[in-house]
Amino acid sequence: MKKIKNFSEFLNENFIDHSFFSKIGSLVTGAKNREMASSSTTTETTPKVSTSTSSEVPKASISSEIVNSNKYSDFTTDPLQNAKLLEPLSFGPYKWKGTSGMPIDIYFKGNQPIFRKTPDGSTYCTGYTFSVAFVTCLNRGLLNDFTDADIRKMQIVWNSGDPKSYPKLCVDAISKPISPALKSLGEEVTIDEVQPGDFCQLWRTSGSGHSVIVMEIVEKNGKKVGIKYYSSNGTINKETKRTGPGENTEYFSDSGGTVLRKNTYYARLNQLNQLNQS
Repeated sequence: MKKIKNFSEFLNENFIDHSFFSKIGSLVTGAKNREMASSSTTTETTPKVSTSTSSEVPKASISSEIVNSNKYSDFTTDPLQNAKLLEPLSFGPYKWKGTSGMPIDIYFKGNQPIFRKTPDGSTYCTGYTFSVAFVTCLNRGLLNDFTDADIRKMQIVWNSGDPKSYPKLCVDAISKPISPALKSLGEEVTIDEVQPGDFCQLWRTSGSGHSVIVMEIVEKNGKKVGIKYYSSNGTINKETKRTGPGENTEYFSDSGGTVLRKNTYYARLNQLNQLNQS
């Protein structure tokens, strides 16, 4: 195998090319076969966490119209697995303004990308979680009836809103049809129903928000006190020593943190059989 001198240079030279995944397919496959290790060394010693686990859905048949679907075939149908597979492609820091915030180019039914990854490898929360949702939905067959315009609209809903009104963003993009001709991609769920791999939009007492993928709901003395999640974060990751993709835990404002419990929302993507039965 050819020695890679500079991983950042390798990604920039190869990912834009349509043959990118064929060049690193073996690397991704190898990563999938290894046990997915936690990217954070922080453990919760006192709180109790929910024990439900995320399971991968069998891959669906992809519409023949989606000519670039094979670019993402090395990803899975599991959001958390996909979030971790995207991490090596996000070699830059967390950067909120002036970029797409996405670690990959988003191709759909056209030959040109709908969205382009950030050249410096930087990401931010909504760009990262949108990329995870896109490859997950694609491999679950949930986007077969979508157009490029629908994907653009999905990203707008996912990313845009007035923070003063605590918008649901990714939760609305999943639980509400993007257009009248389409089914929703999933459903909104409550904190009592949430499972690993569900998407979440949280808001804080400071007025800032965050788009994340739930790993665990943290409990203490029978009370749900916080959320352990995966996203592109503005805080420094103890494992990678930088901002960007990784795990983090935040607590609700009534439990010593700053997250607003009543303004934190959750949504779950449809399983393939749900779409086929509807």
